[in-house]
Amino acid sequence: MSAPPSLHPNLTILKSRAFDTLFTKIRDRETNSKDFIHYSKRAMRLLAEEAATHLPTSPQAVTTPTNAVFNGHLSILDTNPDNVCAVSIVRAGDSLLECVREIAPSVRVGKMWIQRNESSADKEAVHSCTKLPKGVKEMHILLLDPMLATGGSACAALNTLTGEYGVAEENIVFANVISCPEGLKFVAQHYPRIKIVTCCIDECLNDEKFIMPGLGDYGDRFFNTV
Repeated sequence: MSAPPSLHPNLTILKSRAFDTLFTKIRDRETNSKDFIHYSKRAMRLLAEEAATHLPTSPQAVTTPTNAVFNGHLSILDTNPDNVCAVSIVRAGDSLLECVREIAPSVRVGKMWIQRNESSADKEAVHSCTKLPKGVKEMHILLLDPMLATGGSACAALNTLTGEYGVAEENIVFANVISCPEGLKFVAQHYPRIKIVTCCIDECLNDEKFIMPGLGDYGDRFFNTV
């Protein structure tokens, strides 16, 4: 479902009745790490499949076992996975990367080490390292980070992809589980031509720059470092 362009001009909100159950579980502070991983991966698998549909496709005719012809489409993930790079914003992004690689095992992988400065009131992003495959400039990018809060980490990653590596803004799909208006608007100001696919938009950021109602620190809960 398309979202209001006031948040971001290329924003898609994924709709599924399954999210009611899945988000109830992963938002609950009493959910243990094992269950958080289980339910969040179910949600992220749906997100990964939807994000893939925003990559280029090509028509494909196939013959069914009944000898009928079906005219469908295949994603570039299926026809040319070497031309797609899934870029994880470490650490939380690695959880979503797992789900992308489940649907596209041959996809190329990149990593960016970007963290919020928790000692700062603005929680600005600190970018420490990047590892991307050769030729990434010509690839389509799936940028992966489960939480879009202030937009600082996302923009730091986008600055690197477009500024240092020359990736076209239009070739980037940013996938996240939960976003908020502040982060979406911030990204829209700087990168209006990327595509954003999110499962839901929460209410706002609190004074500590955490998404509300949110679910806490995604990486800590997924990797059991709470």
